[in-house]
Amino acid sequence: MGDELRPEAKATIENFAQAGIKLKIISGDNPHTVAALAKQAGFKGDIRVVSGLDLDKMDSAQIAKTAEETTVFGRITPQQKEMLVTTLRDNGHYVAMIGDGVNDVLSLKKAHIGIAMQSGSAATRGVADMVLLNDSFAALPRAFMEGQRILNGMDAITRLFLSRAFYAAMILLGAGLMVGAVNFPFIPKHASLLTLLSVGIPTLGIAAWARVGVPTRNLMRDMVHFILPSAMSIASVALAVYVIFFHLHVYPSEPHSLSTAINYARTALTTAIIFMGLILIIFVEPPVAFLTGGSALSGDWRPTISAGVMLLIYFLLVIIEPTRTFFELETLSLGDYALIMAIVLAWAIILRFIWRFNLIERFLGVKIKPANRVIYQS
Repeated sequence: MGDELRPEAKATIENFAQAGIKLKIISGDNPHTVAALAKQAGFKGDIRVVSGLDLDKMDSAQIAKTAEETTVFGRITPQQKEMLVTTLRDNGHYVAMIGDGVNDVLSLKKAHIGIAMQSGSAATRGVADMVLLNDSFAALPRAFMEGQRILNGMDAITRLFLSRAFYAAMILLGAGLMVGAVNFPFIPKHASLLTLLSVGIPTLGIAAWARVGVPTRNLMRDMVHFILPSAMSIASVALAVYVIFFHLHVYPSEPHSLSTAINYARTALTTAIIFMGLILIIFVEPPVAFLTGGSALSGDWRPTISAGVMLLIYFLLVIIEPTRTFFELETLSLGDYALIMAIVLAWAIILRFIWRFNLIERFLGVKIKPANRVIYQS
C-alpha cells in the first residue's frame, strides 16, 4: 500500500511558487512520511520538519519563528493547526487553509480563506469559503494569480486617480489663496485634457497589463507613501510654474496683458501637470530598478511607452490649430518648454529621493512592511 501523487501535483506546486505563494503542509501523520511525499510532489530545497510534540515545548516567540521557517508540520492536533494559522496571520501573512476533515474546521475558520475538498466532511464544507470540485488543486494557482493581477491593477490605478484628485484640489486651493479666487489656474477644458491624457487612457492599459505578484498587505501605508509626496509636490510645482509664467507675460504698462498672462500661465500649468502626470505613470510601473521607490519594480515597458504616446498626442493637440483653439491653449516657445521640462526633471529627481529615503514614513513614524501570501494544506 502507498500514497499516489496526482499527475498535476508538480505543475501545481511550481505554479504556486511562480505566484510567490509559500506552501506548507500541516498534517496529523508522521512528519518524515509527509516530508518524503512533499519531496516527491516537487517541494524544492531542504524541507524543515517539526512535530506537534516539538511545538508543545516552544514558547510563543519560538513558535512564531518556527511557523515562518518550517515547511512540514507532522503529528499536529486541531488546536495546533489553529495556533499555526493564527501565528502566521499575526506575522502579517495572508493565509489560505485547505482541509477535508472535522479536525480542520478550527483552522479553516481562522484563515483568511478557508478551502475545503469536495470529498471532505459536511462540517468542513460548511465553514469553507470555497470548495475544490473533484478535490483538484490545479485551478488554485491560476485563480490566485488572476486575483493578484486584479489587485495589483487596482492598486496602480488607485494611486494615479487619488494622486490626481489630491493635487487638483491642492492646486485650486493654493491658487485661490495666492492670486484670488476669480482666476482659477485651469478651466474645465484643461481639466478634461489633464484627466484624459494622464489618467483616463493610460489606466486602461495599466489594467490590461497588470502583473502577477504578491499584493501589498499594508495598502493604506503604501498609498500614503506614494500619493502624499506625489500630490503635494505636483501641486507645489504646478503653482510655481503658474506664478512664473504669469509674471513673465504680464506687463503693467499694457492694460490687456493681464488676461494674456493668465492664459499663458494656464497653458504652462497644464503642460507641466501633463508632463508630471505621465512621469507618474512610469513611477507607478517602473520598467527599471533605477525608477523604483514609489512602487516595486514592474519590468514592463508598456506603461512607459503609453506615457510617451500620450505626450506625443498632447504635442499634436498643441500644434494643430483647431484643437489648440478648442482647448484654449496658448502657443509656448521652445524656451518655455525647456524651462518647464527642466522644472519637471528636478521634480522627478526630488520625488524619487523622497520615496527612496522614506521621508514621509520617517515623518509619520511608520514603517511599511511587505507581506507574503501563504497557503497551507492539511
